[in-house]
Amino acid sequence: MRWIFLQINRLCVCVGVFLTAATCQMGPGVDPSGQLAWVGKKQSRLIFRAPALVQSSQKAQRFTDQSGRFVEESSEWKTNGTENTIAGILVSESSAGPPITDTQDPQEVTQLWPVFRNLTPTFGLLKRSKNVLGPVLWRRASIGTRACVLFLQRWSTTRTPMPSAPVTNLSGYYCRPPGAVFPPEIAENVIKSIGFRHNAPDTPHLPTTPK
Repeated sequence: MRWIFLQINRLCVCVGVFLTAATCQMGPGVDPSGQLAWVGKKQSRLIFRAPALVQSSQKAQRFTDQSGRFVEESSEWKTNGTENTIAGILVSESSAGPPITDTQDPQEVTQLWPVFRNLTPTFGLLKRSKNVLGPVLWRRASIGTRACVLFLQRWSTTRTPMPSAPVTNLSGYYCRPPGAVFPPEIAENVIKSIGFRHNAPDTPHLPTTPK
């Protein structure tokens, strides 16, 4: 695992994960210094219950900045054998204001994971669904030889939007084996298999869709 620092209009820090490293888009004035630690499967808060991932390998890491204001956790799954399904989730939390990574459209997910580096994606229409965490935005995408679904959820624990409100942004991807098709109904079932063990919204109406 290694740390990679990029400059993409502003300072960015990457958190290394299983297959590759996920890029964290830093907000203005955010200090990227903090602690990065591996997280065991039982300790990871990220859940993916898609049937194809039942026998998959999973590794996760968690980053906490020195102030304690920002926490990010990333996890990637990869199936063994011939299935070759891959998936990843990144959750970025802030106790006040926007989190470190605050994507606004599912298509931005491809910029966060180097597994998609040097590949030119083709995006489908923006869709809206719901899962146990609330509203979710998603797109199907063709990336290299894979058919994928990219997803995004964003919520706050306050009912009234405020600049200083705590915000959680959860995004990720799920890609079928190379050459496999990805019908919309299967993509939506994948979206509904996403979970978050702690700090999830208490009621389904609290999450808000991205602007």
